[in-house]
Amino acid sequence: MKYYRLWVIAFLLKFIGSAWDASYHFKYLFEEYSIPHIVNTIGFALGGVLLIKEWRESYYMDRFSRNVITIGYVLFFIGIPLDFTYHIAYGIDLTTWSPTHFIYYIATDIMILGVWRGYYQFTYHETISWKSMHTWFAMFLLECFLFPNMQQENGAISYNQYIHGQSIASKEILQLISDPKSQIFGGIPEWVYPIYSALMVGLLTVCVIRIFRHYSIPLMAAGLYILIRFLFKSIFLAVHYPTSYVPFTLLFIPLIFFIFKKTHWMLGLIGSMVYFLALFAIHKTGVLITPPLMLWEVIPVAIVGAAVPLMATFVQYTPLLRKQKQIV
Repeated sequence: MKYYRLWVIAFLLKFIGSAWDASYHFKYLFEEYSIPHIVNTIGFALGGVLLIKEWRESYYMDRFSRNVITIGYVLFFIGIPLDFTYHIAYGIDLTTWSPTHFIYYIATDIMILGVWRGYYQFTYHETISWKSMHTWFAMFLLECFLFPNMQQENGAISYNQYIHGQSIASKEILQLISDPKSQIFGGIPEWVYPIYSALMVGLLTVCVIRIFRHYSIPLMAAGLYILIRFLFKSIFLAVHYPTSYVPFTLLFIPLIFFIFKKTHWMLGLIGSMVYFLALFAIHKTGVLITPPLMLWEVIPVAIVGAAVPLMATFVQYTPLLRKQKQIV
């Protein structure tokens, strides 16, 4: 278990570094050697050491899981020079939605899936529980899926500060921003945020339920994600860093599935609508500063919510995943 606990620490360092980086770039210009990048790199390096250890000893996971993680690392390494080139070509890049950033997200997703599968194989004899590291790996995957949304979640508060003359962004950033709203929100249409959120959370929830036959793991993973985001927000606020809206209404999506213990399309529709309508109510009342929203967006959000359980019908519980691991 120590081996997989170290993987949890590695992904947690990447989580801390990436969340810090998202906040950092709403205040300072891009820097290769900023502290958030260093923290992220430490997590990446720790995972690399653990992967090398597995290649040398072949003890903690099966060959397939190890190879999946390796693919993720190779893809991440490919993304590094591409991202630097992108920054050189296009200058300041506030958006989390750039093509090279998605290479990082996809690569990290692959790493997490590989480690999670290895852990699943390694603990095949244990009863599945939300108290296990399954919840941590589900949370890390959810964080990676939702990371692009931090553009809108940080941007909402940063833009509100900007239009009220209270921006804490550096002068260098303010001088380079020709169209503040477009740059701060990354040029992404407003309707993308709620639809993408419902899609990613719904997919992860339904797939985890179908594979593990466990309704509490996605719920607890979402709760853990939101808890950590609140912690980060508090720290950033205390040290006068840009903060973000924390998407706690996303919890309604796995909660509805948990309450009714089914993965029916109607529950997906209800969960996504409750998520959006609660978010929209917060937005309209001004209790919290949320990303921009329009009421009509509830329609595509509901459609996506209902479609997710139907799209995920091909994902089924597979006893083969519970067989004893093959040692390389």
